[in-house]
Amino acid sequence: MKSQGTREEIESIRNEVEKCIRCGSCLFYCPVYSEIADENYGPRGRNHLIKGLVENPQDLVTDARDRFEKCLLCGGCTNTCPQGVRNDLIMLAVRGELVRQNGLPLTSSLAFRHVLKNRDTMKKALRMAAAFQWMLPESKRKGGSSGTGVSSESGRVRHIPMLFTGIAGTRHFPSIAASFLSERISEINPPDPNSDKKDLRVAYFSGCATEFMFPHVGESLIRLLQRSGVEVIFPKNQGCCGTAVHANGDMETAREMALHNMQVLSEAKADYVVTGCATCGSALKEGWASLVQDRGPKALVSQFAAKVRDISEFIVEMTDLKPLRYQSLLPDNVRVTYHDPCHLARHQRVVEQPRAILQKVFGNRFVEMDNNGCCGFGGSFNLKNQDLSRKIGQDKIESIKRTKADVVITTCPGCMIHLIDGIEQNHMSQRVMHLASAVEPS
Repeated sequence: MKSQGTREEIESIRNEVEKCIRCGSCLFYCPVYSEIADENYGPRGRNHLIKGLVENPQDLVTDARDRFEKCLLCGGCTNTCPQGVRNDLIMLAVRGELVRQNGLPLTSSLAFRHVLKNRDTMKKALRMAAAFQWMLPESKRKGGSSGTGVSSESGRVRHIPMLFTGIAGTRHFPSIAASFLSERISEINPPDPNSDKKDLRVAYFSGCATEFMFPHVGESLIRLLQRSGVEVIFPKNQGCCGTAVHANGDMETAREMALHNMQVLSEAKADYVVTGCATCGSALKEGWASLVQDRGPKALVSQFAAKVRDISEFIVEMTDLKPLRYQSLLPDNVRVTYHDPCHLARHQRVVEQPRAILQKVFGNRFVEMDNNGCCGFGGSFNLKNQDLSRKIGQDKIESIKRTKADVVITTCPGCMIHLIDGIEQNHMSQRVMHLASAVEPS
């Protein structure tokens, strides 16, 4: 038992755990508890367990792993907690300690330390997977146009049948792209010569899903920025943001990935770092800082984080309180709704900016959902808890149905993957699009 490491990890969350007054407000906003209805899997129950571990850290055993893994890290509990308890930080610390004591499963170790950490290896692995994806049948509704004339954001959607249930269940996943984003665009992308130049340079951080599954989203985002008068630098040696690694407790690998990416993006000498991935944005703004313990690097990470913006955030800030001059790329008759990614709305508190854009562009054709909660994806949570993830997602799908919208717009490629699957599973006609693909400067 590595008692010294345990004590340091547990001590780091002592203050957060002790702030919990067991009022139970969090339970109403926890998507996992809403489905399981078991206090052991709610924020209050887990905090009760951890309070005991603060005094007796040797009691943190593998048997408790399931209780800590069944958390989406969505931030719903923290946002509603009257004490502001950071349950997400508590979960991350405990998962880190579980890994420190027991190590990673072999498959996770290979994935995190040899694939996600190395972008070239990841490209090779996905090229190999892409070579065999023809074996998976396409979903009945192929990429094309719906009755509204809206092209599919996801391109071809592959149906992963029961034959592969042990790997991914019966799912509908976007195909791996024939060419990746870093192969489609230049590293330096000057502003459109016909635009109102802003004398701004941004570094674009794409994230893995955009790089490998949705490269057209990255192209749209860069084009949107160029047409807005902004120079865009796309560093080709950027890698995975490390959120999946961090969320699964491999702190050291996540720390190495964070420092690598921060160095790469800093070398671009940009005024801002812009991303179109809510999960990556959360990592760049806060996740990386939480991984660096010594004061020097942590101060540098904090300075770096202050320059990070979600694309919706950047668009609204760039207008400098002037009227938004953006227009729809969709047909005139299309109704849209918006899904709040947890890492954007609850972790970064970016809620009004995407709505300001959509309300300006679509007017009364923008319809709010009555469920602004988590879609149930949660990255690796979706792989480890497939049935639970789908049940949580179904609540979101039913809310989409009630809007009668033609298009679901969001700013998280991970959410896009899960929403596409849910819509396909329910044989619905709605399309899922990224905000950057739905609007352009007017």
